[in-house]
Amino acid sequence: MKRSTKITTAVVVVAVAGLFAAAAPAVVSAAPAVFGVASWASERFAAEPSTAPTSRAVIAEDPAQESLVSLGDGISVPAGGPGDCTTNAFINVGSDDGETMHAKLLGELVDMGESELASGPVTLDADGEIFSYDVEAGDSLIAIGERFCVDYVTVGSFNHVRGFEPIAPGDVLYLRPDPTLPFVDIYSPYNAEPGSSTIPYYDGVAAFSTAVATADLGAARFLWQRLEKDMPPETAAVITRALSDEDLSLLRRMFP
Repeated sequence: MKRSTKITTAVVVVAVAGLFAAAAPAVVSAAPAVFGVASWASERFAAEPSTAPTSRAVIAEDPAQESLVSLGDGISVPAGGPGDCTTNAFINVGSDDGETMHAKLLGELVDMGESELASGPVTLDADGEIFSYDVEAGDSLIAIGERFCVDYVTVGSFNHVRGFEPIAPGDVLYLRPDPTLPFVDIYSPYNAEPGSSTIPYYDGVAAFSTAVATADLGAARFLWQRLEKDMPPETAAVITRALSDEDLSLLRRMFP
């Protein structure tokens, strides 16, 4: 996940991505997409997004489940929590009636203290609440989830952790989403024609993220000219405004 690649390379990747679209196996299905809380797996690949549930969350109304705690929004998780936690939090990414997706923290974050695989520093927000975590060498998502009593799969999904690109020193994992900000779907372009390749869009988002991470606003604006049409209107408006205001902090939160 560490973005050390030069931005020039990232721009070239986007420029040539379209040349391979015809041979790309990833396509937009003709069936309407359905996004659920369990569909955001951190192990998904761009060429073959997973549709299988990977989250530990279940629907609260399922009477067959036992020892569950409701977090709200119709979502329950196993009582207790990961590791030594006695509570459990969950980052829910979803939308109402097909509207723009947003992310929301369900439950509460608790810092259980540093461990061998989660020893990085924590950033607090203006209210003194856990906001983000800085990845250290040797860290693992599972251990980070156990440290903060949060479902690690949803942390990875919210932070756009790609299955073939593990977390690395210097990465920032955002643990407390702003529910008013739209969530950027890195796999599915907005209003894409059925049967079209998703790879150029996926590569474009990755390149834009690299530009943001390296504070290269010039490259980000150049890439945005092609990427904007593939974003929902609400999402595009927020990103366009952030680029105009040179608000790198906001852009990093949307493109971690």
